[in-house]
Amino acid sequence: MVYAVTGVGALSPLGRGAPALWDAVRAGRSAIGPLPEALGGGPGVAFADPPASGISKRLTAAMDPISVYACLAAEEALGQAGLSAPPERIGAVIGVGIGGIRTTDESYHRLYAEDRKPDPLAIPKIMPSAAASAVSMALGLKGPSFVVSSACASSAHAIVEAMHWLRLGAADAMVAGGAEAPFAYGLMMAWKAMHILAPDTCRPFSVDRRGLVMGEGAACLVIERLADARARGAPILAVLLGAGVSADADHLVKPNRASIGRAMRNALADAGVGPGDVGYVNAHGTGTSLNDATEAAAVHDVFGDRLPVVSSTKAATGHTMGAAGAMEAVITVGALQGGWIPPTVHFLGPDPECALDVCPNAAREAVVAVAMSNSFAFGGLNVSLVLGRSA
Repeated sequence: MVYAVTGVGALSPLGRGAPALWDAVRAGRSAIGPLPEALGGGPGVAFADPPASGISKRLTAAMDPISVYACLAAEEALGQAGLSAPPERIGAVIGVGIGGIRTTDESYHRLYAEDRKPDPLAIPKIMPSAAASAVSMALGLKGPSFVVSSACASSAHAIVEAMHWLRLGAADAMVAGGAEAPFAYGLMMAWKAMHILAPDTCRPFSVDRRGLVMGEGAACLVIERLADARARGAPILAVLLGAGVSADADHLVKPNRASIGRAMRNALADAGVGPGDVGYVNAHGTGTSLNDATEAAAVHDVFGDRLPVVSSTKAATGHTMGAAGAMEAVITVGALQGGWIPPTVHFLGPDPECALDVCPNAAREAVVAVAMSNSFAFGGLNVSLVLGRSA
């Protein structure tokens, strides 16, 4: 079954709204900058000021920033889609990697450092399902609504889950996406302890790449059955042709080349397209030495001598973790629609272990009919999505 993407929404430090995100990525801009010392310093991609929200204060009072971000992205996507289905037939699946970590961090600081009670609303802010509940309540969605959590593949898995509910006929439209607000001191110190954060910036697939850079934000897509979208005359931004998933069952943090390749092959098979049909891959491309080399090798395994252009937009947005799969799917939708290929910025030069055309530093004008978006997570959880240009 083919699905229509009829609305998209995005919230990132590159700009509020999907068009702002597309314009920034296409122009080769990056949101990466220095974090304040209160967050441990170093590079990151965080909002300078909290995004303004039109959601009622009654609701936002019980929301961690991650839930507010999810609501803003979902609201934009739903507004564009212009759905007419009853709320009981519209659901929301939101991907979350870490959850309400800011509230967690603040609560522990109040308790242990200040000997004060935590915020009475801390639990509803922290609970893993909070972002989906917030979207459902803020936007009045009464269909299947829940959170998917699979680390950095969370929102890509959320898109797959949305496809399943549509395929079952249990919903007529689904909001699928993800959100992350990871900038809490305790979490950033934990990431630094892993020694995989870049000291300067994110340089996916580049020589002298030195690690990933954390980012925050949210992105959502409204997905419908293609026949339903056409019947109501909806704007079709792109088509979701298929998806593939796999699990490494191997190592907690080390990517598995064969398993990554299996996710991509499964996605191609589900979409009914061959390797030669794919003109662009939005890579997971975190900027770590091992991840990029492993993904490049898997791309060679799957596509052989018909390699597509492969770029990573994490150099522009940072790694938004639970939001990354949806953020990159939204970028891919914009690229397909606009006839351009997103660049891999901050690129210094090719690494022999990543022998790919990564569209270095500047976007490329190109009409691509079929694209893939990859998301690979700690714990060996992999998702590949296949998207097509709308007719």
